[in-house]
Amino acid sequence: MNDEFPHTVVIKEYVSGIDDGMGGEKPPDWVEKEADFACFIDTPTAKEVYNAMQLNHKLDRYMYFPYRTDIMPGMRVINDDTIYETETKAEDQGGMHEIMRIALKEV
Repeated sequence: MNDEFPHTVVIKEYVSGIDDGMGGEKPPDWVEKEADFACFIDTPTAKEVYNAMQLNHKLDRYMYFPYRTDIMPGMRVINDDTIYETETKAEDQGGMHEIMRIALKEV
């Protein structure tokens, strides 16, 4: 699986309403959902970037990862020193429940 998904990223989600342990709530913040998330980060073609731009969407990268359904739009993906946000709902590539793809925009 390492050959197919050679990149390791951190996935974060924006969470509010976290109990501060003293009867109140912590302010909303980005919380690590998963570290060492295995994936493949790929650059879209110029045509894909142009088509996204026509729909007022920013597209900087695609992230491919093993099938799962808990990666949602609006999450953060940290790859090295670059922060991306998931722009779309993840797509099941080929409908085989094996590989997912999600569009990323740089924040």
